[in-house]
Amino acid sequence: MKRISLLRITFIVMASFFAQDLQASTANDIYNRSSHNVLVLEGLDAQGKIQLQASATSLGNDVAVTQCDLLSGADKWVVIQDRHVFSAYPRQRDESRNLCRLDVPGLRTAQLNIVPFEEIRVGQRVYAIGNALGLGLSLSEGLVSGIRDISGESWIQTTAALAPGSEGGALFDENGRLLGMTDYRKRDGQNINFAAPAAWLPQIVERAGLSNTLGKLQSEAASLAHAENWKALAELATDWSRQQPENYEPWLWLGLASEGGQNWSGAVDAYEKSLARMPASVSITLALVRNQLRLNQAEKALDVLQAAIEQNRETADLWFAQGVTEQILGHVDASEKSFTRAVELDPVDAKSWERLFDNAASRRDFQSARQAAAHLTEIGPERPDYWLRLAQAYYSIGLSNRALRAADRAALIAPDSGDTHVWRGTVLVQLRAYGLAIEALKRGIAANPSRLDWAWEQLATAYYQLNLYPEAIAAQREAVRLEPNQFSYQGELGVMLKDDGQEAEALTLFEALSGKYPNDPFPWRQIGFVQAKSGHYAEAIKALEQSLRLAPDQAKVWQALGETYAYADRPDDVHRVYQRLRGLDGVRAEQFYRDFVFPMEAQP
Repeated sequence: MKRISLLRITFIVMASFFAQDLQASTANDIYNRSSHNVLVLEGLDAQGKIQLQASATSLGNDVAVTQCDLLSGADKWVVIQDRHVFSAYPRQRDESRNLCRLDVPGLRTAQLNIVPFEEIRVGQRVYAIGNALGLGLSLSEGLVSGIRDISGESWIQTTAALAPGSEGGALFDENGRLLGMTDYRKRDGQNINFAAPAAWLPQIVERAGLSNTLGKLQSEAASLAHAENWKALAELATDWSRQQPENYEPWLWLGLASEGGQNWSGAVDAYEKSLARMPASVSITLALVRNQLRLNQAEKALDVLQAAIEQNRETADLWFAQGVTEQILGHVDASEKSFTRAVELDPVDAKSWERLFDNAASRRDFQSARQAAAHLTEIGPERPDYWLRLAQAYYSIGLSNRALRAADRAALIAPDSGDTHVWRGTVLVQLRAYGLAIEALKRGIAANPSRLDWAWEQLATAYYQLNLYPEAIAAQREAVRLEPNQFSYQGELGVMLKDDGQEAEALTLFEALSGKYPNDPFPWRQIGFVQAKSGHYAEAIKALEQSLRLAPDQAKVWQALGETYAYADRPDDVHRVYQRLRGLDGVRAEQFYRDFVFPMEAQP
C-alpha cells in the first residue's frame, strides 16, 4: 500500500526517534501517567494482514482521534492499548485539519486535560509519545519551537523527535496535559516537527459537516501525483495558486509536477515562489536546490543553502546539500567541512559518511576512509556495499586479513553479488593465496560485477604471480578490451608479454604508450628493459636515460642502465652509475659493485 503526503514527496531523511535520556523523573512520570491514552493504530486487510501502523490518541472512554489520511488504506481498524486489542470505527472527519474521530467500544482511558491554545508558549518543554516506526510506544523530549501558520491554520512546531508511525500520537506538556496531536508528515527538517493543537480535537464533531475546499484540493493533488499525471497536477496547482496566491502549497505541488515532467526551470520557479511564502522550510529549500543543481546553477544553490542554514543550523540535510554543492563548485575543503558537520549533527547520516569515505579514498587518506566505512557498517550492517568499502580501506592500508573478513561479511550478505567475490579475490591476491583468488575472481566475473575490467585485471595478476603467462595475458587482454584507454592495463599487459618472451609485441605496445604519454617514465624504462634484453644496447641506453630524466630516483632503472653501460663497454658511465646508486640504494649499489664494477677494476 502506497500513500503520498506532500512534504514526504519533496525530500525526507529519517530523524532519530528514541529519546536519548529518559532518566529525568518528569519524563518517566509523563510516560507512566499518560501513555495509556496513546494507542497503537493498525489498519488490516480483509485477511487480517497489517497494512499500516500509526498512532491514535484517546480523549476518554470509547473515543480516540487520529489523522484522516491514515484511514483510507485498510478494510478494518484496531487500536492496541497495553496489549489489549479493540476494534475501531472511523466516524466524524474534520477534513481541512485532517482530524478524524474513532469509536472504540470497550476502550477505557482517563479523561485528558487539554491545554487551551492561548496558553501554549514557545520554549516550553514537551513530551511526544507515539508508535514510532511501528515498534511500539516510545517517548521523545523537546521544546515548543514556534507557532507556524500552514494553510491559514496555526500549528505547533516542536523539536521533539518524530518518525513514521508517530502520526496520530500525543504531545504533552510538563504537567501531563494534552498539548497537541503529532503529525509526522508535516515534518520539515531534522528537528522541526509539528502537532495539531489539542484544542482542535473536541471540535471535530461540530466541524465534520463544513465545506472542505482545501482538503479536496490536497486530496486531488496527492492522487494525481500518485498516478504521475504531471500535466493534470500542474493544471490543478496553477488554478489553486490563482485562488490562494499567498499559500505556499499550490506552488509546491506545481514544483513537483514540473519535476515529474523534467521541466527543471519550471520547478525552480515554482519552488522559489513556495519558499518565498514559507521561508523557513527545509524541504522546500532542498527541492529548490535539487533543481538548481540540475540546471548547473551551483552558485545560486549555495546562496539558498547558506541562507537556510542561518535559520536552521542544526539540520543535517542542509549541511549535506551544501557539501554536495561545494563539491560541484570544486571547493574541496569547504565540502569536507559541510559533510563533517552533517555527521556531527546526525551520526547515522549514511549519505554524508559515504561522501566522506569517497573524499578520503580519492586523496588516498585510507585511515580516514576506514573510519568512515566503519561508521557505515554500524549504520547499515545489512548493506554489503558498506562492508566492501571497509574491505577496500583495509586493503589499501595493507591490513589484508581484516580486509578479507570484511569482504567475507559482504559475501555472506550477498552471496550472488559479483562485486563481493571480486573483492574477496583481490584481497586473496594481496595475501598471496593465488589459487583461492582465481576461484573467487572467476566466480565474481561470472556474476557480472560493476567493474568487470578490474575483475579481469585482478585475475590476470593472480595468474601472473603463478607464472601462468598465457592465462595472465589472456585475462589482461580482456581488461584492456573493456577499458582500452586505461594506461595501467596496457602497461601491465606489456610487462606480461615481455616476461613471456613476446618482446616484439611488448616493444610495440610500450613505444605506443611513450608516444601517448611522453612525460611518464614507465614506458621509457620498459622500452629500455626490452631493448637491453634483446641486445640493442644503444636503444636501451637512450630509453633508460629518458626515463631517469623524468624520474631521477629510480634505483632499479639506474641499476639496469649501469648493466647496459657495462655490456656496451662504457666503464666511466658504469662508475658514474655506481656512485649514484650508493646514494639511492646501498644494497643495490653493493650488488652492482660486485657484479660489474669490481670485475672491471680487477682486469689487468
